[in-house]
Amino acid sequence: MRVIARKGMAAATMQEIADEAGVAKGTLYLYFRDRDELVETTFEGAITQLMEQVDAVIDREMPFEEKIRGIMAAQLAFFGANREFFRLYLSLRMPEGPSPRQRRQKQTCHPRYRDRVLRFAEVLRKAIAAGEIAEVDPYRLALFIIEGSTAIILERLSEDNPPADAADVDLIANLILNGVRKRSGS
Repeated sequence: MRVIARKGMAAATMQEIADEAGVAKGTLYLYFRDRDELVETTFEGAITQLMEQVDAVIDREMPFEEKIRGIMAAQLAFFGANREFFRLYLSLRMPEGPSPRQRRQKQTCHPRYRDRVLRFAEVLRKAIAAGEIAEVDPYRLALFIIEGSTAIILERLSEDNPPADAADVDLIANLILNGVRKRSGS
């Protein structure tokens, strides 16, 4: 993840990854057929860790507002602790390099992303059914929230002194719950 964070997905080589890991390049080939398989395996492990943290929040019975805050807090904490990972994550979501590599990377990432959107849409669907949020297309709303929070995470990772996690959790949760329209008397 560190090599990709420094060099980008397309430029990172097996030799540089081996050097960073402190092993011979040949050792990597005992476990991975090529660099793309190594990257895919690394991505899978990291994204599984993140999803376990998010799923732990999703699976708890709690009011929608607490759930949204918990999901956003888990994501911010994960990406804050794994800054190098985020570049890998974005590279897999928006791959660089030749077309065959792009197709392979999209095949790895896209099904997982779609599953996450569907899982989050189900949380939203339940909140709609419970009258906690307005009736909207839960899938589209899930996309909007996921991509909006991704933008905030990306910005945080590029800032020298990002706001406290709680400030961005409040921002996201308040926008979801209250929108951006100024209320009279506010």
